[in-house]
Amino acid sequence: MEKIEKLLDDGEFSKALAALKRTSPGGGRARWLLLKGEALRGLGLFADALKEYALARKAAGRDGELVLEALLSEARCFRALGDEKGALSAASAARELAGKLEIYGQEADLEWALALRLVGRLPEAAKGLERLLKGYKKAGDHSGAAFVLWALGGLYRLQGRYADGIAAFEASLKAAGRDKDEPAAGYALFGLGGILRVAGFMGRALDCYVRARKLFAGTDDAFAKAYAECGTANVLRQLGRLDEAYAGYERAHKLYSSLSDWADLGFVEWGMGEINKRNGHFSDALKNYRKAASLFKGRSEPRGEALTLLSLANLYYLTGQTASAERQHDVAMSHIRKHNLHTHLETFT
Repeated sequence: MEKIEKLLDDGEFSKALAALKRTSPGGGRARWLLLKGEALRGLGLFADALKEYALARKAAGRDGELVLEALLSEARCFRALGDEKGALSAASAARELAGKLEIYGQEADLEWALALRLVGRLPEAAKGLERLLKGYKKAGDHSGAAFVLWALGGLYRLQGRYADGIAAFEASLKAAGRDKDEPAAGYALFGLGGILRVAGFMGRALDCYVRARKLFAGTDDAFAKAYAECGTANVLRQLGRLDEAYAGYERAHKLYSSLSDWADLGFVEWGMGEINKRNGHFSDALKNYRKAASLFKGRSEPRGEALTLLSLANLYYLTGQTASAERQHDVAMSHIRKHNLHTHLETFT
């Protein structure tokens, strides 16, 4: 088991999963199931990982620490899948159990703050994350600080605070570098590339994605590889390199589909729709937007829904359906204001 845990720590998720399949659980079935879940989560197979965590909790009996570890990982998976109820429930249960056992308090508070961010309770989430950041800095935990700064960067982006977001992602990248934490550095670059892109700094954004892509190229992190393809395609689309961008979206589409990551697949469909619209392929664009809308629905992606609603309004207007375009735009604006977004003001998106 120790060798398998070492493989997981080193990001060797495929090797860890293979080793687990060759290893008899014996009396440590609960730990075996938990580690299997961790391997699957590392590979981006979040739905499959959730099944293993549930089984691990059931097998754990009175082992509260193992139950808590499983709950924390469940919260991470639910969050990745955009499942608001699941994320809030798992994070809340983890926080309660962490308090009783007096262990993993920071981890539980972190998952709770991230669940709050997921459901749009941004001021509460920001307070929790900023408090945790102080604790990680005080403890000299650079990797922990890098993760929290990454989370804050995304939160500031949602609030339209681009300068704060850029600063947070840059600080996250710096903190990750101090611990030589390449995965953390890669995700900091993803965040920085995304916010630079919507702020209009295309050259710098593309450079971030290229650097992140190199960091994850030799890893088992299929989710990160899909993220790199989609993010790079977004920048190429905005630079007018449409054929390259479409090919990137197709690669991202294949990867996200294999991971059952429907929320992120929605952004890919939306991006493909934007290219089809710019090329005058309006019927294909409409299909993309409708697929995107279906993928975003119920998956905690209000910005994705907003982008799709706005694009549909624009497409209706381009095809001479002015009345439908006006109605669609009104729906988009109502949705945007309901979720306190600024998507309608994003020029570079």
